[in-house]
Amino acid sequence: MSRKGMSLVGFKTAAEIASYIELCPDARFELSYNMSKCFLDEVEPLVRGRVMSLHACVPSEPCFPNFGSFDPEVLAESRDAVERTARTAVRYGADIIVLHPGYLTDKRVGSRYEERSRLMNGPEFAPYVGRTEGSIARSDLLGMPGYKSRFSHMAEELGELQEVLGRRYGVRIAVENLNPRAGYLNMSPDELDLLPSCVSLCLDVGHLWISHFVFDFDFLDAVARYVSDKRLVSMHLHSNRSDGTILEDGHNDFLAPGFPSRQIVSMVGGRDVNLVLETVGNPVENTRYLHEICG
Repeated sequence: MSRKGMSLVGFKTAAEIASYIELCPDARFELSYNMSKCFLDEVEPLVRGRVMSLHACVPSEPCFPNFGSFDPEVLAESRDAVERTARTAVRYGADIIVLHPGYLTDKRVGSRYEERSRLMNGPEFAPYVGRTEGSIARSDLLGMPGYKSRFSHMAEELGELQEVLGRRYGVRIAVENLNPRAGYLNMSPDELDLLPSCVSLCLDVGHLWISHFVFDFDFLDAVARYVSDKRLVSMHLHSNRSDGTILEDGHNDFLAPGFPSRQIVSMVGGRDVNLVLETVGNPVENTRYLHEICG
């Protein structure tokens, strides 16, 4: 039986969360990577007992974990950051950590968009760019030797990390498919078989929607492929206005007209999977819509 929840990525104040809970009394949440320690402490009385999962890193860190790096120092910092999130998970009684797994660089990757954007638009990622606007990946990126080498290295690191965190904290890493930007790793269903069997999965349907235009695969077939994988434990539900010409990750309403949200949810069926709305607006409307289409 799937569990329904809301990411806190779009909430800026405790008052907004309190208002949402008042209108959706059964609300459950995914803690977000953009939550500072101060904000997390402030909202703890509201969300305690309602946390389904965490989106690393929680509390927020200066850098995102980068398990595509070959730099021992960056890898050590990445492991430590995820382990701090694991301790937060234990504190809130959650056992799933959603993780952006890695990047095509040895460098630290800043969690602030401005820092990350400079890296993505810089010379290191230039060979991987297919469309300059939005730093969209080349359609042949997944087959490039440098990409495949880093992906293999990342997968090995994730397997070792899962072993440690599972043993110490009883948590599961759920590796998320990313949107198709140059410099990112893990963007296509064809990469599922390259991830370790011990690592769980988070399917981000908004990211997958953009990727299907870039890498030329059928979107609903790809959703079905993820849903049929026993490692799937979570889904991020949101839409965007990408159409092949427009390619942007807006984290728009899951209820947006024209987006195949009903087909997506129907594929889940009775699977034991978290359904997490990761929209940045209209939380009440999206929550009520998700409950409606889940039946």
